[in-house]
Amino acid sequence: MRSTRTFLARRVAAIVFAGALVGVAAGCGGDDAVAEDPEVSTQPSDQPSEEPSTLPRTAELITLAAPAEGAKVSGSFTASGKANSPEANVPWEVRDTTGEPVLEGAATADGWMDKLYPWTATVDVSELDPGTYLFIARTDDTSDDEGKPVEEVGARITVE
Repeated sequence: MRSTRTFLARRVAAIVFAGALVGVAAGCGGDDAVAEDPEVSTQPSDQPSEEPSTLPRTAELITLAAPAEGAKVSGSFTASGKANSPEANVPWEVRDTTGEPVLEGAATADGWMDKLYPWTATVDVSELDPGTYLFIARTDDTSDDEGKPVEEVGARITVE
């Protein structure tokens, strides 16, 4: 008799648990459409975006120590972090408010393969117009997408 009660109690608990999961899953995603605001233009703005970068400062294979989010820079600045990128290559770029690259280069980390190694780059922004930009550093992909995916880290900067 005891084993029958235990069996029934476990079945009821499993059914309740499964029902709770279905309820949670039903609330995730779905066909809920988000209405677009027709007053909002999708065209790029001449004004710098006040949104913070959407890129993380830390990923599995790369980190960004400098510049800080929202840093004000002029002339040139030093970008730095740690990375484990093929052949120690750490490509970087500066993007304008439309997302287009306006500067690019690469740093060389102190090593690669077994851990994250320090990297630094001097970024000359003296030819850029004043405004808000996005600095991005990434891991390299020399395998034509056959290796680990490229990881990016970034920070919004203001060129004065």
